[in-house]
This record gives sequence, structure tokens and C-alpha cells, in this order.
Amino acid sequence: MKTARIIALAAIATTAFAVQAESKPAKPAAVAAPTAEEIVAARQSAMVMSVGATSAMRSAAANGAPVKNLAFVANGVAKWGAVLPAMFAPSTAKVPSRAKPEIWTDQAGFAAKAKDFADATAALAAAAKADDKDAFAAALASTNAACKGCHDSFQAPPPAAKAG
Repeated sequence: MKTARIIALAAIATTAFAVQAESKPAKPAAVAAPTAEEIVAARQSAMVMSVGATSAMRSAAANGAPVKNLAFVANGVAKWGAVLPAMFAPSTAKVPSRAKPEIWTDQAGFAAKAKDFADATAALAAAAKADDKDAFAAALASTNAACKGCHDSFQAPPPAAKAG
């Protein structure tokens, strides 16, 4: 009797498995392209994370951490530097943010500033990988200068704080 149950359960399991294998796999749900508002939110979040990452790297290096230990974070910032211009798609121009209209009207100027940032972050990642403390410090300074240079030209100042 016990053997009959085992055979019956095995037959049911085998049948269920075979039926499942023959059925068509479910199509994965389509992923919608991000909206302009989502692109701006992602852009703003990445900017904040970039500031946090560069601040943390500066602090770690100042406290004697081997810069090779910062390579992972530096590579992440370099990836951000390489794709940053894509986050300013024309569709995002009308979404409220601190981005000045000049980003879209002076595309050559914006591209030059974005390239400065991408080059500086690539040098930062390379210096970290090479464990070159002096080159890392110079590249970190260049990265911060590139941020400031772009923001000075293409970012509106923050709104004034409300009194009270």
C-alpha cells in the first residue's frame, strides 16, 4: 500500500511537471520607459550620491585609507560622469528643477562642462585603481572643480530660505 502511494505521488508530480514544461512561459511584464519626472528625480538623486561619494572618498583618503580601497566608489562616480548628459534629455526641460534653460540652449557649453566632469571622474577611478595617492588627490580636486564649474553655469541657486 505504501509503495502504491509513492508511485501515485510520483506519477502526479511527473504529470504536473510535464504539463508545466509544455505550457508557454509567461511573458515578463513590460517595463515602461521612465517619465521625464522620474529622470529628473534619478538625476537629482545621483547628484546627491555623487557629492556623498566624493566627500566620503576625500575623508577616507585624508584619514590614511589606501586609495585602492576607494576604487569601487570612484568607479561608480566615473560611471555617473560618463552618463550624466543623458539625464538632461530634452523631455526633462520643462520639469521643475534647478537646471537652467541654458543646458538645452547652450548644448555645446553644457557638453564641454559634462566632458570635464567625465574626464575628472575617469582620472579619479584610474588613480584609485593604481593606488596613486597624489594622482587621486589631484583628480578629486579636478572632480570637485568640474562639479562647481558646471553648477556655476547651469544650475540655479537654491531658493531662499523662508523666514521663521
